[in-house]
Amino acid sequence: MIKGRIKYDRVTAYLIDLLLVAVLVTLLIQNSITNPFYNNTLEAQREFTQTYNTEVVKYNLDNKNELVKFVKAVAPAYRTQFIRKNFASSLWYVVLTVFYFGFFAWFNDGQTLGKKISRLKVVNNEDGKSASLKQLIVRNIFGGNLLLLGNNIAILGYAILPIVKNSFVFMIITSILSIVSVILDVVFLWLFLFKKNGRTLDDLIGKTKVVMIPKKNVSNNQ
Repeated sequence: MIKGRIKYDRVTAYLIDLLLVAVLVTLLIQNSITNPFYNNTLEAQREFTQTYNTEVVKYNLDNKNELVKFVKAVAPAYRTQFIRKNFASSLWYVVLTVFYFGFFAWFNDGQTLGKKISRLKVVNNEDGKSASLKQLIVRNIFGGNLLLLGNNIAILGYAILPIVKNSFVFMIITSILSIVSVILDVVFLWLFLFKKNGRTLDDLIGKTKVVMIPKKNVSNNQ
């Protein structure tokens, strides 16, 4: 009963926390001050769409060599629109989640706002003591995130991808990260639903577990 309740409460806490982060990220990327690409994003997307439509009719995509030529032809426009669309949101997401799920939770004894509302906390799996800052940051990197861009490790990859200057390689890496993101999210969800102790991928890697804080008993006897 308690284990099932913890799973239910973890979902509630997760949604509260993710909604909070999502709202903050949205606010930060919807202006040109905290998002230097804000004014040119739509233009870059239109340019990619135009390039794609122009090039796709030139090649036989069933042919491997033709497919590679097509990818190379659209890769520069793809890289530009991908960075303008995703870089700021990915970067701000990484910053906010490291602060919120890492430092904020550490200062609050393993609790985010969502977990505090749901009476949950993250602890060290081995001794049940407070999780370290390192554990909280590590578990967050491998956490699931189906509401924004994908698994956290993929979002981290998107944030550092601009260092890849070769457009073709850039496009290949984004595709690989998308696949990895789906795989990690499936593993995360499977462990959450079917593992008896309720420890998900982030818990296993971070060597943590989520526990319920019992309600304080209030005695009527003075």
